[in-house]
Amino acid sequence: MDSTTTPRRRWEWWHRQTPTTRRTIRTALTLLVTGLLAAAFGVTTASTHASLGPHRADLHVTLDRQVTVQLGPLGALSIASPLPWPLGVDVVVEEIPSALSPAGGNPLTGLLGDAKAYGQLFSEPEAALHDAVTGLVRDALGRTAVAWSIMLVLLAAGRLASGGRLRDELKAALARPGVAALAGAAALSTVAVVVVPAATPDRPAGYSPAVLDGTPLQGARITGRLADVVAAYGPTVKNAYERNEKFYDEVTRNLTAAYAADPASHAPPSVETPGAGTPAPDQGTDAAAAGPAADPPADPVTLLFVSDLHCNVGMARVITAAMEQSGAQVLLDGGDTVMSGTSVESYCVNAFARAVPRHVPVVVSTGNHDSATTAQQERAAGRTVLSGDVVEVEGVRILGDTDPTVTTVGAGGTRPERNETILAMGRRLADIACAEQRDGRPVDILLVHNPRAGNATMRRGCASLQLSGHWHRTVGPEVRGHAVRYVSASSGGAAPGAATVGPLSAPAALTVVQADRATGVPYALRRITIDKDAQVTLGPWTPLPTAPPADLPDGAAASGAPADQATPGGTPGEQATAPDGATPTP
Repeated sequence: MDSTTTPRRRWEWWHRQTPTTRRTIRTALTLLVTGLLAAAFGVTTASTHASLGPHRADLHVTLDRQVTVQLGPLGALSIASPLPWPLGVDVVVEEIPSALSPAGGNPLTGLLGDAKAYGQLFSEPEAALHDAVTGLVRDALGRTAVAWSIMLVLLAAGRLASGGRLRDELKAALARPGVAALAGAAALSTVAVVVVPAATPDRPAGYSPAVLDGTPLQGARITGRLADVVAAYGPTVKNAYERNEKFYDEVTRNLTAAYAADPASHAPPSVETPGAGTPAPDQGTDAAAAGPAADPPADPVTLLFVSDLHCNVGMARVITAAMEQSGAQVLLDGGDTVMSGTSVESYCVNAFARAVPRHVPVVVSTGNHDSATTAQQERAAGRTVLSGDVVEVEGVRILGDTDPTVTTVGAGGTRPERNETILAMGRRLADIACAEQRDGRPVDILLVHNPRAGNATMRRGCASLQLSGHWHRTVGPEVRGHAVRYVSASSGGAAPGAATVGPLSAPAALTVVQADRATGVPYALRRITIDKDAQVTLGPWTPLPTAPPADLPDGAAASGAPADQATPGGTPGEQATAPDGATPTP
């Protein structure tokens, strides 16, 4: 054998590569392996703080393929995990926020007494999980980034400490007696932590009550005293769930049928040219009479307006159907989406957000039952929350802002949320609207929850149409000052003494508004009314009245009074003599 022959290397291909290629491959593999390890760490240790119905809850990722809801001394509820194998979630349920607890009563008594709310929760379980999943994903990504950074820093420090000979140092260390065995045992232990729980067959604990059959919790296992509670109150909750599902499914069918039978389902057969000064009755309000009919715009844009949903998530599927049947390209939300503006009510926000296709823009003006927390939840759900700037959607220019007050159920009524009154906000919006006019053309829509917040803008004629809610009854469309105002009844069926949980206990209203895409000017609307018996009525297309030009005195308005004063037979929320916030509001 020739002593000069070069010995054959184990990885001949590797040694044929240039140093730069080998360095690039080693770097890529290092990043890949450390990234995978960091991701595994991030996912398996993720946790978040979210809500479960009216409860606060802490959530932690597990590896037992189960979603386990821990209810302390009451016991636990377990269902199969919808997450990828072998991930599960441990949910530790905490208290109900004081704002949602019955005033002066026991929260558990209130919880059991309002079983309808839990039946409603079962009808939209995906919405309840939205925040939890989002929070876990964000936490997992954050933990992954931190773990990955630490590993890369440690590798860099090791290379620096070894003078660039880290691989040689590691080989030398592993060659020492016992080190390789110890490293192997540590690696196997780490793998076992993941594999053993995932590979262990389920050990069913508790039992699955028959009352859960036919609900999203079918097959769930319950332990402890919770099983007794479910056995006692489960039929009530299930009955509420089934009634809720049946009612809103019937509403959806009736809405679809009403549109199928309507000859002018998507647009009025003609657009009437309104004339000013001749009043025509419209549910007890003043409106200008219409003139001769004209051809509709060549390119109309359809908007669906809802307000005062007050957490009635049963209406989510009705909104979906109304969007589809009307062909609406935009959803306008006049606020009061929730009841008290608390963090746990994100469930309601998410349920309504899921009702609208992702490609459809949603513009919101939050109400007094919402809060800054609610506004942030709306933004996180992909909605545009108005904050004093004009936004343009599908050619329509919209102005509005969040309500400056917040009303918390059972916790002190209405209070300021920022240093501004309703009327002060109204004057500020009027200044913005007048400054945002284009070639003398006003802003197309002023979207504000409280109708009084539009008084100054209406008086100055700097918006074509004001859309509001808050009063829980329909007013208009009517001329106010130099513009047109329309106030919608509650889209969630809210009324004095009427709950918005379960089947409607008061009629609900949604409104379809059409505007000319070329100019942005709204010209017609129609109401969709849902009665307590699930019947749906499509109102006729109503042309919007024409307001007097802004260069005429305010007394020329159809109301016959300045817009900041009460109309005859006045609206309680609009009494001219009452200071801001002094009059109880819905």
